[in-house]
Order: sequence, then structure tokens, then C-alpha cells
Amino acid sequence: MSAAPSLYRRHRPRNFSDVVGQEHVVRTLTNAVTQESVHHAYLFVGSRGTGKTSMAKILAACLNCEQGPTAEPCGVCDSCLSIQQAGSMDVIEMDGASHNSVDDIRELRESVAYAPVSGRSKVYIIDEAQMLTPQAWNAFLKTLEEPPPNTIFVLATTEPQKILDTVVDRCHRFDFGRPTVEQLTVVLQRVAGEEQIEISADALALIARHATGSFRDALGTLEQLVTYSGSTVAVEDVLAVLGVADDDLLFGALDAVSAHDARAALEIAARLAQTGRDLQIAARDLEVHTRELLVVRTLGAVPAELRVTPDRDARLSEQADRVEEADAVRLLDLLGASMRAIRDGADPRTQLELALVKAATPEVDASTKALLARIGRLEQALGGAAPASAPPATPPAAPPAQAPPAEQPPAPPVAEQPPAPAPAEEPPPPAPAAEAAGGQAAAAAAPSPEPEAAPAPEAPSIKVSIEQVKEIWPAVLETIGPEHPMVCAALERAEPVEMRGDGLLVGFDENDSFNRRMISDHTDAKNVVAEAVESLLGGRIRIDYEICELAPRAEAQELAGDELVDHLMETFEAEEIVAEQPAAPEAPAESNFEDDGDPGPEAP
Repeated sequence: MSAAPSLYRRHRPRNFSDVVGQEHVVRTLTNAVTQESVHHAYLFVGSRGTGKTSMAKILAACLNCEQGPTAEPCGVCDSCLSIQQAGSMDVIEMDGASHNSVDDIRELRESVAYAPVSGRSKVYIIDEAQMLTPQAWNAFLKTLEEPPPNTIFVLATTEPQKILDTVVDRCHRFDFGRPTVEQLTVVLQRVAGEEQIEISADALALIARHATGSFRDALGTLEQLVTYSGSTVAVEDVLAVLGVADDDLLFGALDAVSAHDARAALEIAARLAQTGRDLQIAARDLEVHTRELLVVRTLGAVPAELRVTPDRDARLSEQADRVEEADAVRLLDLLGASMRAIRDGADPRTQLELALVKAATPEVDASTKALLARIGRLEQALGGAAPASAPPATPPAAPPAQAPPAEQPPAPPVAEQPPAPAPAEEPPPPAPAAEAAGGQAAAAAAPSPEPEAAPAPEAPSIKVSIEQVKEIWPAVLETIGPEHPMVCAALERAEPVEMRGDGLLVGFDENDSFNRRMISDHTDAKNVVAEAVESLLGGRIRIDYEICELAPRAEAQELAGDELVDHLMETFEAEEIVAEQPAAPEAPAESNFEDDGDPGPEAP
């Protein structure tokens, strides 16, 4: 009993009009065949399942059809049928993965010399061309550049960067794009109609999304579902076979995160685990859904590549309006970290729960704790003025509208900015004149931010304590570190010491005078620190750097000898074991014999 051809082979496009997508390739090849200007070598580049081999076979059918050369092969002549059934003597398919040696290329060069058997042209289709070795390419290069008449080479690859540049230069290159979910759904609907398969639009959308831009994967999944459930396929069947997360669970997870409901987030994770599906795949599906929300919220509408069904599109758009961008971005970061941990061997359920709980309760994340504190202080500062101006129902528009009125009472501090040279009186404790000059230069530079109307009024409106500054100080270093590692390294041993009026004193130990000068004597470094503090506190404050007497830090002591042994015994509650075997019989006998002085003459 012979096996029937696969679904994707039976429904492979037979002419250019059947191709979905790849319009630029279809148009160029159609014109080339019509104008009889077909090139001798083509390079088809694209991910798997995008139609590279199918396009090469269509080109071969156009050239060898008994009605041609024509851009619309008949599909019924002997040449077209033999090409469709992979039995044509003039269309040679070669797998580059298994025929990548110099000997294989030599055989190909020998066969190229023969004329076509029954058609007009010989077409060589080399799939996975990137697998050929450099030696094989060098042996093939001359033949590729100057092939015999009526010989065409089509190289298909997923990794063009691995092909020699000298080969790419001799080919006309076409890049095959991934089909969209909508295009995949069109193909699935057409195949389902021809195969008399009853399947809902939601089920087709799930299959199309899971195919990730591959026609072959989509049709292969449809064939697997028909084997599983028969000619009628339901959404539940798709979920069972693919193991993808249900839309209700995905929407519920984002609702829990946006509502900051950790309990609901844990319940969603438990429901995903109870379904028996692969939680790594569930995390990926959740990542895709979060990304779709972020795209829809940014664009203000559901783009064509994300549209599935009208009901789901409306639900996606409605949720995108409710979920904050900060929550979506944080969840994407956490899901990425959790999937990396799962790949490294961590427990999938634990990592998924951790990502959802941290996204739903951002206060447990130390890196965002300072941002939440800033938001709380801003809300408290604006709370008193809110009834007088704008209703609190629109918090995003409130800060810019309320900030100037809130700052009218403390207007004198803004006016006192020019006398800010007063901090220049602080440099006298450090006696050197250079430091005094540097302080005056910093004071002279301080008024420069005054023309910026927005930042200047915010600073006096926020009352910051030294405890709050110490709380966000790790986040300051974390913010500076990625882009300014030298500045972060210089600040690692520094500490916020006290608040002096509206300024902050950052202290360095007497052994860190070099790091203090590195920050205080360089305007760029000071600006970097000031911007990081401002982003976390919500307003710019003056920062002074001085040598101070800081509390000693606990440092690891290097132990050796008896101290190391005593430390280990105390740590592990160990006991010393005395080796008695060599001590008892040997040591006393030898010592007694040698301690007699000169026993020689007395021995007798």
C-alpha cells in the first residue's frame, strides 16, 4: 500500500497565479519568461516554508511547458505533469546538505554538459545551498558563471551569509518574505474547501499563528488535525494537538498584570499547568500576545498582520487600551528572562509564575521600586492642587497642567537659583584653590538649566529625604551602569551622606579621592549622575561630592594558618582529630635514645 502525498505537496502552487504573497518575485520572473530574458542563475533566500522550491518548479514548468515558454503553464502536458510529480529528466533537484563535496559537484558538472532530454531547458534546483563547502563552491564557480546553453541554476537557502560572495555576485537574488497570518489563513481556507474539511475561522487563525510564517508548517498541521479529529476540526482539537495556550488564558493573564492582581496571575499559571501543555510554549504564546498588545496600543489600531477574526481583533484592541505600556514592556522583559532560565534547566512552572507575579506586583522588583516611590510622591504633591484645576480622572494630563500653579508659592527658590554660587562657599574646607575654581565653574554652569521651563519648577516641589535617596541609590547605579560603566565604577564606593538644603552631599572615602575628582571635575560625568537621579526622583537636585568619613564596610578578611583552621572549625562545627598511629610507637623510642647525650662508653 503506497502512501498518499502529503497535503502540502498535493496543494503546492502550480503556476504564478496560485502563489500567495511574494509579489515582487512573481512579477520579475513573469516578465523574464515573457520577454525571454531568463537569467542563468537565481538565488532564492528565505526562511523555511516560504515557497522557494515551489517557485523554482513553477519557473521550470514555464520554460518546459509544451505550450511555452509561457508565464502560464498548462499543467496537463507531459512536461508539466512530470515536473509536478518530481519525475522530469530535465529538472534535477539536489540536496546541498547531502551532496556538498567536491566529488558531488564534479558529477554535476559532467551532467551539465548533456543537452535537455525532452524539454527546452535543464533546471538544477540546489536546496540548502549554504551547506556546500567552500571547496565545492570553488569547483562549481566556473560552471555557475558560464553554464552550457539552456541550463539554469536555482539555489535555495535559508542562510545567505554562508554562501561565498563570488557565488552571490553571479546570481539574481530574490528574498522571500514570511507570509502573514492573513495570507496563511487564505491558503488554509482554500485547501480546506478543496479537501472538504469543516473548520472554524478561529481554528484556522490558531493554526496560522502557530505556523510562524511557513506555508508548509500550516498545511502539515492541518493534515495532522484531520488525522486526529476527522473531517471536522474544532478549536479544542487545535489546542489539544498544538498545545498552544487558549486565548481566554492569554487575555486573562494580561488582565491580571494590568490590575496588579498577583493572585489572579498565579491562578492563570496554575490553569496553564493543569492543561498539561508545555509551559515553555505557553510562555512564548504569552510573549507573542503581549507584543501584539504593545503594537496595537502604539499604533492605535490592529494592523493587518495581527488580524485574525473580528471578535478577537475587537477584544485585542479593547485590552490594549486598558493595559499600560510600562506593564507590557516589563512583562516582555520578565518573560524573556524566564524563557532563558527554562532553557538553562530551571523549572518552567516556577519561572512562569515568577514572571507573572513580578509583573503584577512591580514593587517586589528592586529596580522599579524607586520609580514607584517617585510616582507616589508626585501624586501626593499634585493631590492638593488637583481639585482646583483638572479632575483627577486624567492623571497623564495633570502633571504638566498643574506643575506651574503648584510652584507659584515657592517661586523664590527658583529666583534664588542665580545666587547658587553659595555652594561655592563649601569648597573652602578642601583647601586647594583648584577645587574652589572648580566649584565656581560648577556654580556658573548651574544656571544653564534655567531656560528649561519644565525641569526647573519640579525640583522645589519634591521634598526628598536622605533615606529616600539612599533607597534609590542602587537603582541610580543600575541606571548608569550599562551606558557609562566608568562613572558607575567611580560611584560604587560612594554613599549619599546628607541633604544640605535642596542639595545632596555624596561622600567618598579618603582613599577614593581619585574617583571623587573623576566625577566632580568632569561635567559630563556630573550630568550623567544628575540625569539618573532626576529620572528616579522626578526632579533635578544639586549634587556635591566631598571627601567624608564614611562608615567602615564589612570586607572579607584573608585568613591563613591557624586562623583559617579555627575559622573552618567554628563555621562547620568541626573537631580536630589527632593522628595517634605515628606518635605512640616511634616518637618516644627515638627521642629517649637520642636524649642520653653521649651514651657510647656507658652502654656496656
